[in-house]
Amino acid sequence: MSAPTPEAYAGRACPLCGRPGGEMVHEVATVPVHSCLVMDTRSEARTIAHGALAVVLCHGCGAMSNRLFAEQDMAYSARYEDSQAFSATFLDYARGLAERWVADWHLEGRTVLEIGAGRGDFSRLLAGAGAGRVLAMDPTVDPVRFGEPDARVVLLPEPFGDGTVLSGVDAVAMRHVLEHVDDPGALLRALRRGLEGRPDVPVLVELPEAGRILAEGAFWDVYHEHCNYLTRAVAVELFEAAGFEVRSATLAYADQYVHVEALPTGRPRPMRLSDADLVGLVRDAERFRTAASHQLGWLVRAIEEHARSGRVVLWGSGSKGTAFLHALGPVAAAVDAVIDVNPHLSGKYVAGTGHQILAPAALAEDAAGLVVAMNPVYVDEIRGELDRLSPGAALVALGADASVRS
Repeated sequence: MSAPTPEAYAGRACPLCGRPGGEMVHEVATVPVHSCLVMDTRSEARTIAHGALAVVLCHGCGAMSNRLFAEQDMAYSARYEDSQAFSATFLDYARGLAERWVADWHLEGRTVLEIGAGRGDFSRLLAGAGAGRVLAMDPTVDPVRFGEPDARVVLLPEPFGDGTVLSGVDAVAMRHVLEHVDDPGALLRALRRGLEGRPDVPVLVELPEAGRILAEGAFWDVYHEHCNYLTRAVAVELFEAAGFEVRSATLAYADQYVHVEALPTGRPRPMRLSDADLVGLVRDAERFRTAASHQLGWLVRAIEEHARSGRVVLWGSGSKGTAFLHALGPVAAAVDAVIDVNPHLSGKYVAGTGHQILAPAALAEDAAGLVVAMNPVYVDEIRGELDRLSPGAALVALGADASVRS
């Protein structure tokens, strides 16, 4: 068995390994550059800057990256609202992860640095799980948005870089950061340099697992903020090439995420992936294109059918909801509104399309005929809310087993 040879893509080389060429996986001419910026007016939402997607599979390292990623257009700030912590389902999951990492790596009473802490939600959970001190590092972290102060959590409104001092850190956590970085290998190598001589400091990372995206044809999980897409095997290779020894790489959250737990005990080297893994990725990329077309066609028909006799709403206004609405094209007009449990988004608007975001309570006054859930993990939670607020609404969740449920 030999590695695939076609190198059809003629644009920018792979940002992870530098190899030119590759195979186009997913291409969209225009998309909002941000999905989770809070848009106060419909006009502001519709006029947000746009970029493009050219997600290309590298035949060298196996990474899939958006070769048209416009890093200069990114504007992360305190207005970037991507917290999922207002969902009971997600909060239970995140609390369990914090407890597991603290227990498994004996971090009780010790200092943890969280890189890319966002709103600080997970830092608070790490402290609650027993970490003695958590350094919540993020240039957009906002004390007001963080809420009630926690003496164990120190907010650091700055980015991680080569100058970050790690001598007093006992562990590093990083959730949903690497997929936002054009060259995640550079970040990991900087982290490895900072941990030189600290072989006992674990690096604990969560990131989206691209194998599920390919298998499901999950086009709604591909958007401009995420400039790279890594399967579990490629993620492991990225860490080991950066000089880490991967102790475990496990799937979580209905296989949507991969948890990589590693120690800084290896030596940096070039990325490489086996021929067999590359052949499998090419096959899965072909299946993605077919599955994505099927998913979009089926969902468009379901929305059009239900819009003739009732109100159609989406549940979930984040990146998935934004990407999904954009992919619908003209059919997006058949969607009346978007529901989100995050109170900081109520009354705001979806980037690009300008759909209004409403709190779940709005369904009690204006019932829905069809609710399209952006993530199947939340189906039971959403169904419970619908039974209370909009009895009789049909529910469909995006994913491989999508079907309309009454």
